[in-house]
Amino acid sequence: MKNLLMVVVLILGLLVNFHCTDAFGHLRSVVGSSAGAIGEQPLSKIAIHKTTLALSDFASIQARPLLLGLKGEDTAWVVVDFVNEEPSNDDWIGVFSPAKFNASNCIVENNSEVQAPYTCSAPIKYKYANHSNPDYTSTKKASVRFQLINQREDFSFALFAGGLSNPKLKAISNSIAFANPKAPVYPRLAHGKSWDEVSYPD
Repeated sequence: MKNLLMVVVLILGLLVNFHCTDAFGHLRSVVGSSAGAIGEQPLSKIAIHKTTLALSDFASIQARPLLLGLKGEDTAWVVVDFVNEEPSNDDWIGVFSPAKFNASNCIVENNSEVQAPYTCSAPIKYKYANHSNPDYTSTKKASVRFQLINQREDFSFALFAGGLSNPKLKAISNSIAFANPKAPVYPRLAHGKSWDEVSYPD
């Protein structure tokens, strides 16, 4: 009788272990696949280090308004208008801050005489050129809107061809900025006069 009881307990233990392992494996696969999708950073898809210079006289981009936050706002909507005589569904618009970014191949910036555009800074936002105009490849022009937050720096926009994996810089916009870029947008703490003091701006 004792042997039979031990066999039953052993079988029950194996069954419980099997179901727990199976359930955990299923959960791990679900969580793993979801985590990959949820945790993926959209901007990480941009191979900005592969950017090549392809500025074109047949492409232009302009941002408006020039001055943001005239009533003290720290966020604002910006309209970006662009024209491209050689449009593609892979074209996209990138937002850069600070506005003066260099675009082409990543070159070490140790020569003040080097003026050729190159980029080693990634955009803070992007949208595909056909985002608001599905007929972009036919009309060869479109407009997109971006909501910007005061970054304490100015902004500019760039039109790229070649998709996200092989960016080709075709045009750079004018720069725009917040009226008071250095205005505090949220409370900040700073070190006080001694190690155990903290200052808080009024």
